[in-house]
Amino acid sequence: MDNSEFYQYIKLINNHQNTVALIDIKEFRRLIRFKGEYKWIPFKIGALPAIPVKTSKFQENFRNTNEFVSIRITPVWSFLTNGEKIITPNIEMFEFKEHSNYNPRYTITRKIGPNQHYFSNTNWQNIPSHILVQPNNAIEWIKKSNATLLTPTDPQILDKFLQIYQPELQQFNELYQESVETTKELKSYQKKIK
Repeated sequence: MDNSEFYQYIKLINNHQNTVALIDIKEFRRLIRFKGEYKWIPFKIGALPAIPVKTSKFQENFRNTNEFVSIRITPVWSFLTNGEKIITPNIEMFEFKEHSNYNPRYTITRKIGPNQHYFSNTNWQNIPSHILVQPNNAIEWIKKSNATLLTPTDPQILDKFLQIYQPELQQFNELYQESVETTKELKSYQKKIK
């Protein structure tokens, strides 16, 4: 791979910023409190088949050594309807390296690692020692796709979807807020038992 191809790949990834994909509603679950217990339950909102997810930004980390220059690009997803950041079980990123000196070359690697902020990566017995639950843990995305960058939905199809399912998406926002309140209760409980 030459220099121009290397930077074209970076540009290609950046072109996914602000794109929206429709993700199967079955991949999302919310935190509720039922009969004194905290539970994760799947969504069921009328006939709503999907939740619109936006690739809202990219976090970039740079590293420079005598051997290489590295750029790590991590997509950040949010719900289109309320702009809230989404937490996934894994952190997915692309690492672009320009190797220098000894063996000049370019490499691109896709990396995946567990997300310590994904609250359900722990079991309930470990709640006291686990990180404190945060409001954006209210709804978690059990991301099934292996694709780090989501295929954008055609703008006309997206507009039609938003028109047809406007009441259901409003209900989604309300359920999100209810789950945020539940996370606040759970956080208070965590603080008491720590």
